[in-house]
Amino acid sequence: MGVRRRGREYALQMLYAMDLTGYQPDQVFAGFYAIQDLNRDAFYYARRLVDGVHGHMDEIDGVLTKYAEHWKIHRMAAVDRNLLRLGLYELMYVKEVPFPIVINEALEIVKEFSDQEGTQFLNGILDAARKEFRPEETGPRLRKKALAVDPPEES
Repeated sequence: MGVRRRGREYALQMLYAMDLTGYQPDQVFAGFYAIQDLNRDAFYYARRLVDGVHGHMDEIDGVLTKYAEHWKIHRMAAVDRNLLRLGLYELMYVKEVPFPIVINEALEIVKEFSDQEGTQFLNGILDAARKEFRPEETGPRLRKKALAVDPPEES
């Protein structure tokens, strides 16, 4: 497993802990850092993600509310809620990571920590947010559709 993937999993666990306990990031980082077999590079990536989510929580939750129609944030499963926050943070603020990776990583992680309904729920919300925050990016499937609709002009 790659460093970023492991970092995302650590970040999810930290966000989950913060959400349920009300601890601040530094309190969770200290407890997490004490774990003996922790991948330090992944921890530092997770810390970057958690600090970002925490620092932009109001904006992220606003977007989450917008796209999670008929759902109150506090009624969502804690794992799904925090993984959505993490994915939305990456879509909104970590532009160096292409959106297909952000969405795919979130879907792979939710399979480990949640259920099938969580996978569909996350996919729908992250894809809708992707259209708002990354409209200029295209993924493999989107490029094929664009080529089929707009074939290259002949000279």
